[in-house]
Amino acid sequence: MVPHFYRKKHERKGNNMDSKGAEKPITKKVAIIQPFANTYVSHRKFSNLITPLKAFTGSNIFVSTTTLHLATLLKKIGCQVRIYNDITEEIDPAHVSEDIVLITIVTSSARRGYEIARLFRDRRVIIGGVHASILPHEALHHADQVVVGECERVLPDLIAGRNKERIIDIKPPADLDEVPHIDYSYLKVPPKIISLQTSRGCPFNCSYCSVSRIFGRRYRFRSPGNVLSELLNYREKYGEIRKIDLRPDADFTCNVERAKEILRRMISEGIIPKSIVANARLEAYKDRELLSLMSQLNFTICIGIESINQNALDEYNKKQRAKDIDEAIRVFHDHNIKVYGYFIFGADCDEPGTLKQYADFINKSDLDIFTVTVLTPYPGTALHNRLVSQRRIFEFNWDYYDSFHVTFKPARMSAYEMQKVFNDFYLETFSLKSCLRPKLLFDIDSLKNQLFISLMTKILNKSFRRYEESLKIQAAEHKRLSWKLGSVDIHSS
Repeated sequence: MVPHFYRKKHERKGNNMDSKGAEKPITKKVAIIQPFANTYVSHRKFSNLITPLKAFTGSNIFVSTTTLHLATLLKKIGCQVRIYNDITEEIDPAHVSEDIVLITIVTSSARRGYEIARLFRDRRVIIGGVHASILPHEALHHADQVVVGECERVLPDLIAGRNKERIIDIKPPADLDEVPHIDYSYLKVPPKIISLQTSRGCPFNCSYCSVSRIFGRRYRFRSPGNVLSELLNYREKYGEIRKIDLRPDADFTCNVERAKEILRRMISEGIIPKSIVANARLEAYKDRELLSLMSQLNFTICIGIESINQNALDEYNKKQRAKDIDEAIRVFHDHNIKVYGYFIFGADCDEPGTLKQYADFINKSDLDIFTVTVLTPYPGTALHNRLVSQRRIFEFNWDYYDSFHVTFKPARMSAYEMQKVFNDFYLETFSLKSCLRPKLLFDIDSLKNQLFISLMTKILNKSFRRYEESLKIQAAEHKRLSWKLGSVDIHSS
């Protein structure tokens, strides 16, 4: 039976009802295809290289939470569903028997998603996901229909063919307590890490982020009881929960009282994993009861530090004070909570030496885990709009919108220089030697994470260096032309 939250009043009678007044199941055959963001190497080579690494870290190897969520929704309404993974198998239309093809894309996988869509011109193709939600008219060139936003409420009508709109903009969004729990039967083995989304939306409007554009400026929550029921159901089916990843939430602690109630109930039910990873804003360190609960549940808190320069934080509209960062990390550590710091390189105030400042700060603050990425002007963000208006974006190939490639003209260095110092920093900071940090040697999970990043960096370094070299060649060519024409080059300072 179709879950009641899918139904609208005007749909409860008519052709979708059987003779007894119950809704007919939608017995369509649907393929969900998860495209590979193929910037670096061929998907087959990438799969062969990364599969053992992902297995070593205990991650769900290649099927995203979004894909599993879609499969669960479709199964609930009666569809026969098969997941095709572009990383682990070749997408050959001759071997895909389903009549409807769903493709969900992020920006870095958009081009590959469109390539796959062209293979299925004889089928009904529906594209959704973050990138399609931001640029639906672009996606529509490659699909019969495009879904903008959250798909739960529209899915039955869409799959049954009752909704024939080309671009389907979904309002209002789903009630999260009525969204089905993920069905892990689509995986060959149960995941070692269970990934949960307990909220959607974000009231903040960081310039580089599109979360509020996709899910709205208001937090929407699952109730503590609903979250606990999913965890209990998982434990009943698959045994003890080893790890929980709450990072699908923009900020698990956004409603502190709700977060504390979830953690209290977990402790009461004896759900105490080896580790829980969650996003949180910096100010979470101020609630001592929350810290105590997190400590009991082996938390790693992922903090968007982004920069230690207040000017950069202000440019990002981060609503965060640089002077609070040190104290927050210290307090988390005092409660035996690990800190995973996210940093961004590329603000207008950043210079080549900024990465050295990050490295010094990371060592001084003794961060457990960290990631540094290149500032990327993703479509739909305030950053993208600003840089387009300033004519500073020179690369619109979505393959390179992955937070590791420079796609715009920085303010205080050339694009080539920014890419080179970033590549140098990454290769040095995440070398295999970095895994010998004393802190990592006594923390097997953090060591695995660092080793995974180190090996990935080594694998992808050639690709990053090729892009760096292309920027160098472009910079030289533009410099030569600008000298001839007396014009200003977008690539050089």
